[in-house]
Amino acid sequence: MRFSSSALIAGLAGAVLLSACSSSGDGDGGAPSYERSDAVRARVLPQLAATGAEVEAADDAAWVVDVTVADAEDGTAVALVARTDDGWAEVDEEETDDEGRVALTSRSSGELHVVVGDGADAIGTEVSTDDAPEATFTDDFDSDTVDAEGGSWFTRDQGYIGVRTCSRADASAAEVGDGVLRLSVLEDEDASGQCRLPGRRKQFPYRLNGHVGTEGVYGFTYGFAAARIKTQAARGQHSAFWLQAAGGQSAGGPEEGGAEIDVMEYFGDDHPLGGLTSFTYYLDEDGEKQTDGGWVEDLEEYGEDWAEEFHVFSVEWTPEEYVFRIDGQVTHRLDGPTSGREEFLILSLLSSDYELPRFNGELPETMKVDWARVWETGPE
Repeated sequence: MRFSSSALIAGLAGAVLLSACSSSGDGDGGAPSYERSDAVRARVLPQLAATGAEVEAADDAAWVVDVTVADAEDGTAVALVARTDDGWAEVDEEETDDEGRVALTSRSSGELHVVVGDGADAIGTEVSTDDAPEATFTDDFDSDTVDAEGGSWFTRDQGYIGVRTCSRADASAAEVGDGVLRLSVLEDEDASGQCRLPGRRKQFPYRLNGHVGTEGVYGFTYGFAAARIKTQAARGQHSAFWLQAAGGQSAGGPEEGGAEIDVMEYFGDDHPLGGLTSFTYYLDEDGEKQTDGGWVEDLEEYGEDWAEEFHVFSVEWTPEEYVFRIDGQVTHRLDGPTSGREEFLILSLLSSDYELPRFNGELPETMKVDWARVWETGPE
């Protein structure tokens, strides 16, 4: 247990000391023994972690337990214990950051114990997955819900304009099959000639983008939004999961005018800055565009082989902040004010003009989405 002695004394002195948890439970392993302490604070988030190469149901993803240990030294080990088929067992252990925070995961539901330290020095707390928010929108893509009557997702109206004069959205670039939504960048075979960017000699084939959203079908205000995604590998286009204000943004700041919430954008393997970003954009009182967020630093700490394995990218959106996560691990915390408007979901693989000169793949390029999900919480 890596508390300083003074921090340990302060933590125990301020603890709510209850009888140690020592029930043996069912199965071979017994529940952990520790002194329950308010120095260890924990809450169960939704099922926001599911790394792997294969398709799986959203209901099978791992729960995330967000933990803060008061006065903990950087690198303090924290364990998560759950009741498994074989009895009580440690299902995860991670180390705190310099603010005493750590995220733990469990695929077992029900009662969970967060434990810091060993033996007689152990302190902790108990939580339950029953306390997590309930899902209010789920699409496992087990049936075709794109551009279909009664579906959730529709191809966005994006032509050869703006930052994408060489590409446009088209329904042919979005397909559902085998439990996966496939969004692609395709060559536009109906376009005549080639696209030439201003100031450049090289020309590029016109492209079609997979670009779908739930506008007019589903939106929410505050909560968690997540999608399990395999990105494309090549540069020259970017996978994205993002939210936009219903009816469009307006001036007046995010609370009044809404925001664009870019949960993730991946710009391809071997990008000099890692390749993955999270941003928010809004219009201030004068109608000027304001930006917050940035590149995910030390991206290798959160995963690798982004085009070979699914990862869950999520945002926790409250009136006070946005928290961006990859498989439950926090990558950015952006202080508010945040959007106070209803927002809808967008999934896309977009080829923007500024990316085309760096294209290093072969068309079609494709991203895959296993599922998308929302847990509405409201302003609380």
